[in-house]
Amino acid sequence: MGSTEQQIEEQLAQLQHRVGARRAEVLKYDADDDRFAVEYARLVNVTGKLVEFDKTIPERLAEPERRRSERIVTWSWRGQAAVGAVLIALVFVLDRSTWWLLLLVPHFAGTVAGCFQRSTPSSTVTAVLGPSACTWSPSWWPSPA
Repeated sequence: MGSTEQQIEEQLAQLQHRVGARRAEVLKYDADDDRFAVEYARLVNVTGKLVEFDKTIPERLAEPERRRSERIVTWSWRGQAAVGAVLIALVFVLDRSTWWLLLLVPHFAGTVAGCFQRSTPSSTVTAVLGPSACTWSPSWWPSPA
């Protein structure tokens, strides 16, 4: 993760340097000069890039850890699917009650499906404000008598 932080710091320093250079150019001209407007527009553009980059820093820092977590979860799903397959095979090998298959087959199918799930970095759960589909509207409440 150190290299990721170092890359982010280098990119941030470059953008900050560019903003500083553009600001120095803007300060060379009077506000009435035509070059001032051009340089000011460039300063705003570079500053916008800096702000956009700054917004992505938390995501960039979390990405290596997110990938590691995703690998751990994927392998745990694979392990559970393998255990489910072994248990299904044991039902037939040990000639036990096939009623166990009612539990084992759905579990196995679910864990196999879990092996192929992928998370996306932008998938976050956010709280929804306002009434949910499970709440009653005030018109349904009994009126106080």
